[in-house]
Amino acid sequence: MKRYETTAPGRRAMALLLSLLCVGTLTVAADGAAEPFRLPDSFPVTMTFGAFGALWGEELKARMEEQAPFDIIHGPGPDEKSQIIRQRWPDKIITLQDAYGGISKGLLSQVWPGHCLYKVGTLLTSDCAARQTVLQVAEPARVIESQKALDQASGKFPYALILYALDEAGKPDWSRAEHVVLTGIDGDQLTVKRKQYGSKPLSFKAGKAAVATHMMFWTRQWQLNLSLACPRGGPDNLTAAEWFARQMAQRVIDAQADGIEFDVGRWTWGFPEKSPMDCDNDRVADHGYLEGINSFGLGARVFFRELRRILGPDKIIQCDSNDAIYGPRGWDYLSGVQLESFPQANHFERFSEAFHHLRLWVENVTAAPPFTYAFTKTPTTVFANARLEDGSKTDFRFRVGLAADCLVGMPHPFASIGRSDFDPANDVNAPGTGEWKGVFVWDEYHGGDRNDWHWLGRPAGPAKQDDSAVKPDDLLAGTKWQWVTDQGFEASGSEAGGTFSADVSRTPANVLPAALWFGARLEPQDGALPTLKAGEEYTLTFDAQGDDSWQGAGQTFERVPRSVIVGGIYPADDRKPLSTLADSKWRTCRVSFIATADAPARLTFGVSEQIGKTAIRNIHLYAGGCERWSREFEHGLVLLNMTREPWKASVPDGKYQRLKGSQCPEVNTGEPVGSEVVVPAQDALFLITR
Repeated sequence: MKRYETTAPGRRAMALLLSLLCVGTLTVAADGAAEPFRLPDSFPVTMTFGAFGALWGEELKARMEEQAPFDIIHGPGPDEKSQIIRQRWPDKIITLQDAYGGISKGLLSQVWPGHCLYKVGTLLTSDCAARQTVLQVAEPARVIESQKALDQASGKFPYALILYALDEAGKPDWSRAEHVVLTGIDGDQLTVKRKQYGSKPLSFKAGKAAVATHMMFWTRQWQLNLSLACPRGGPDNLTAAEWFARQMAQRVIDAQADGIEFDVGRWTWGFPEKSPMDCDNDRVADHGYLEGINSFGLGARVFFRELRRILGPDKIIQCDSNDAIYGPRGWDYLSGVQLESFPQANHFERFSEAFHHLRLWVENVTAAPPFTYAFTKTPTTVFANARLEDGSKTDFRFRVGLAADCLVGMPHPFASIGRSDFDPANDVNAPGTGEWKGVFVWDEYHGGDRNDWHWLGRPAGPAKQDDSAVKPDDLLAGTKWQWVTDQGFEASGSEAGGTFSADVSRTPANVLPAALWFGARLEPQDGALPTLKAGEEYTLTFDAQGDDSWQGAGQTFERVPRSVIVGGIYPADDRKPLSTLADSKWRTCRVSFIATADAPARLTFGVSEQIGKTAIRNIHLYAGGCERWSREFEHGLVLLNMTREPWKASVPDGKYQRLKGSQCPEVNTGEPVGSEVVVPAQDALFLITR
């Protein structure tokens, strides 16, 4: 996502549109900020996402009026648009979007060089004068592999490097640093453009200076070093996390927004092989991990803490977090997370773990009210004419997302795209995904012909889970478990009263994050799962507890859960094995999965992504799926069936009828419902009180 900046055309358009709207003066708090946000208490709660695009003037006004029925407007674009929306709709919830520690070209000149995040650098091997455009380096492959690779990379955006001096101890001297742009490579010689992005040309000595590649958040954004290893510097002697918190807080205040969501929040970098992070700038790839803890991941807590301190308790602070492995962690400071392309980047067969992750965030954040939701960003038949290979419709994808959010009491956004294999963490696949900016109105949002945007009303009770599809026999009965520790790890494992505990005291340094996951693990002594049938559904349950207090850079971080990563269910080469978060409270993880023929059939619980203690107990495995849910509301009922078989759900005889709508008439027929209704496999159904 781009960092939105004020432009002269934007300011002119805002003035024009404000004159067109002719509405009353906005009522704001004494400090100039909007009133604290409050979620509607009647459902569904609807929101739009990035619906304005590049629209201004009359087109912007028309697009805004389309969103009149929606409760929440997210990602309106440049801050002027947020101000316009606030004046037109004083009571709507408005949330901005920005990059997770990413800054644009316009801000790079304001950033102290030590606050940027860099890949592994290499030493200069010859002196470099202030205006010299050829740099001789020790290991050019650390900068770029070849001229061909450079041509491909720089075709999108200039290939930016940092050139910096080293002090007597061999550490970076950020007072002598210069941004340059790489234009060519020939052996160990790099051809560059000097004094880029507001920096001044400097001279550097061989062996006393280094060159490194900027880590890029997206193609056109530079990543800040949010890690605990980030040095202090700049005008106010801040860390990058503290500096960025000030920038983002000011943006929220200026835009008169209710909060902000940070795109693609990262606990670890998504592609560390291609982008080896060096967060302490010692020219060794650390991937953000130092001394056994994730310095990059924990450093985000400093950013969120500072942002919360500045904005106060009543603003939304949100991040992307599609899964427990890669998403940011920490129940404090954040209002919640956005699960984009729910579930699991449109992998509906992995709904169970995604829904578990969603519920954990809703239930555990300390900010009130929580603001966590499943974001349906997917192709459907209604809006993208998308169908499955057998020709059946794909609108169930929308219904599943809306049902999930209603079950947990959260808002629901929808965006249409053209391909289901869209990866929200990787912008290189954006071409061909289809246009998704717009306003999408579904019958289920307004009760079909009832045309009531809060037709469900208030919840009449919590969501209820139906276990009818889960078979009673435990397939792991009698299994004996053992702790295994790989070379390079140090861990002590024990068992007492059926509780298996491990204390990991050492993990190997400078390895890829995935190499840490199973270095200390709990597994069956015979090493194998019972025979699972490919294509069949199973439910795994276990309780987990773990250290959630961390020490780093002289600071203590509380309520930051650790991961438990489950192997043996999905193929061994899957970048995202099943995972969950574990904190100081015992929590039950209950997830269903579909067995695959290429899974290794070796059930393991990895606990060594960071040092510290983890405990596991009550491990069971059953045939059948557990994801059948219902929730009653004042004026309706939400049913969700994510098992592989249709669900005959019992309902009060004669109380409900189906919605009557035009988009999916085969589902929303308007017909009355008796004492039983069938919810198709991997689908949801919305009923309205007669």
